[in-house]
Amino acid sequence: MEVVLKGEGVSPGIAIGPALTFRVNTIDVTKRKIKNPDAELARFDRAVSEVRAELERLREQTALAIGERHADIFKAHLLLLDDVTMREEVVRFAREEKINPEYVVNDVIARYTKMLSSVDDPRFRERTQDFVDVGNRILARMLNADLESLDKLEHPCVIVAHDVPPSDAARLDRKNAVGIAIDAGGPTSHTAILARAFEIPAVVGLRFVGSYAMPNDTIIVDGTRGDVVIRPTQETLAKYDARKVRETRAREALMAAELKPSVTIDGHKVPTMANIELPEEVAHSIRVGAQGIGLFRTEYLFLNRRTLPTEEEQYEAYAAAVQAMNPAPVTLRTLDIGGDKIAGALPQGPEDNPQLGWRAIRFCLEKPDIFKAQLRAMLRASVHGNIQIMFPLISGLDELLRAKNVLKEVAADLERRGIQFNKKIAVGSMIEVPSAVELADVLARECDFFSIGTNDLIQYSLAVDRGNERIAQMYEPSHPAVLRLIRRAARAAKAARIPISVCGEMAGDPIFTEALIGFGITSLSMSSVAIPLVRAEISHIRYSLAKRFALRTVRMGTGTEILDAMQRRSKQRSALEEYLDMFSDDEHDSDGKL
Repeated sequence: MEVVLKGEGVSPGIAIGPALTFRVNTIDVTKRKIKNPDAELARFDRAVSEVRAELERLREQTALAIGERHADIFKAHLLLLDDVTMREEVVRFAREEKINPEYVVNDVIARYTKMLSSVDDPRFRERTQDFVDVGNRILARMLNADLESLDKLEHPCVIVAHDVPPSDAARLDRKNAVGIAIDAGGPTSHTAILARAFEIPAVVGLRFVGSYAMPNDTIIVDGTRGDVVIRPTQETLAKYDARKVRETRAREALMAAELKPSVTIDGHKVPTMANIELPEEVAHSIRVGAQGIGLFRTEYLFLNRRTLPTEEEQYEAYAAAVQAMNPAPVTLRTLDIGGDKIAGALPQGPEDNPQLGWRAIRFCLEKPDIFKAQLRAMLRASVHGNIQIMFPLISGLDELLRAKNVLKEVAADLERRGIQFNKKIAVGSMIEVPSAVELADVLARECDFFSIGTNDLIQYSLAVDRGNERIAQMYEPSHPAVLRLIRRAARAAKAARIPISVCGEMAGDPIFTEALIGFGITSLSMSSVAIPLVRAEISHIRYSLAKRFALRTVRMGTGTEILDAMQRRSKQRSALEEYLDMFSDDEHDSDGKL
C-alpha cells in the first residue's frame, strides 16, 4: 500500500530506488567496578586519540572530495573530543567511584542528548547527532566494536534512517546513494549540508520513516517539495519518473544558459542574489550564477557553541565569503538572535513572547560589546570586496540612528588604530515590521538601501505565528495587505533613489516574481537552488506589463483572488514549462501537481 510522508526538503531533486535501512549502532555498555583507574584512563585517552586521528583523516578526505569549507564541519567533532567536562567526569568516576570509563562516556552521551533534544532552537537539536557520533566512536574504540557504514553500498538505493551521522554522511558511497530520507535534522544539520554539497536529493524531519519503509521497498524522495512516497503505485511511479526526467533536463537547460544579469523581455534588469546561512553555501551560489549575496545570516557563528565567536573568527568568515563573491556585493546582516534562535553563549532568558521580545537589533543595542565586535569584523572584511551592512528588525528612526552611531564609533576606532576598511560602505535597513513600512520615507533618508524580509513582515502584519501549524493557513503571502505594504516600501525607496530588495521566501517563489518586479523591487535574494528558475521567469516577463499587473493585484480584495490571478499569468508564460516542452510531449496535470 502506498504511503506518503511529508518532511522538509533540504537538497532538491527526485530520487527513486530501493530502500536501504540504516541504523546507527547501539553499543551495549555495562557498568562494572575497576581495579586500576590509571590503566582504564589510559585506555580512554588512547581511544580519544585514535578517534581524533580518524576524524582528521575524514576531514582531509572530505576536503579533497568537496572542499575545505565542507570539511570544516568536522572541526566541531574535534572540539567535542577536547571537551574538558567529559574527561573530568571520566577521571572523577574512575578514581573516586571505581567505575569503568566507557560507562561514564555512555552516560554523558545520554544526558547531553536529552538536554540538547529538549532545547527549543532547532539548530541546537540538529547538533545532537554530532555529539552522539563522537561518543559512539569513542565507545567503539574502547570496546572493539564495529560501526555500520555507508561507504560501500552494493547497488543504487535510498538511505532510510532515523538519522545519518555526519561522519557517515561524509563517507557516503555517492555512486550508489541516490537519495536520503531521515527522521531527524533540519536544513542546517551537517547531514543536510553534505547532501546539498553531494547533490543528493534529501528529505529530513520525517516521522518514523523506518517504520513504514521496509528493506528494498521502492521509495521516492522529492527533495524539492519535501515528500517521500513509500511503495508507490505504478501510476505514481510513472508520474515521478516523467517529472524526474523533465526536471533534470530543465535544470540542465537552465544551468547551461549563459550566466548573465537577469533581464526582462524589455530590458529591465533585476539581479537575482542568494541568501546564505553557512559559508559552505557560497560555492553553490556562485555555480548557479548568483549576482551577489543579498542576505548573509551571521547567526550561525553564534549558535551551537558555549563561547562567543571571537572578532577574528567572524572576520575570517566574512572575508572568505566576500573574496569568493568579489566584485559582486555581499550583504551582511548583523546578529538577528532571539525569537526562535537561541544561542547558549549569549545572555538570553526565557520570554513569554520571544518573537515580540528581546531580539535582533534590540539585543545588539543593549549588548554593545558583542555588537561592536561584529561590526569591527565586518568593516575589516570590507577591504576584501564589496560588503554592505544591514540592520534587522528596525521599527523606527531612533533604532536606526542608534545602530548607525555604534557603527560610526567602531569606524572611528579602527581609523585611529590605522586599520584599513571601506569608509564608504553601504548601510541599509531591513523592512520587516509594519512600523518600518509606515516610516519608510523617513528611514530611507538614513539608508543606502532597503531589504524587505517578507517572512517576518507577513507574520507581524497578519498577526500569524509562522511556526504554528494550527493557523498555518492564515500565513498568506498573497494577502492584499502584505502586497500593499511591499508596494508602499518600494515607492518610498524609489522616491529616495535607493535600491530595495526582497530577501524572504516570496523572492524565491516564481509565482510572485512579476508582481514584485512591478512594485519596483530592484533585486531578489533567495535560496540559491531557486535562482535558475526565478532568473528564467524574469526573462519571460515584460516590465511594462508587470507594473500594470502589480497595480491590479493591490486593488483585489482577497489573497485567494490575487493568488489565482498570479497562477493564471505564471502558467501562461511559465519558463519551466517552456523548457520542459522543449524536451517532452508528456501531458501535464491541469493543476501542475502529481
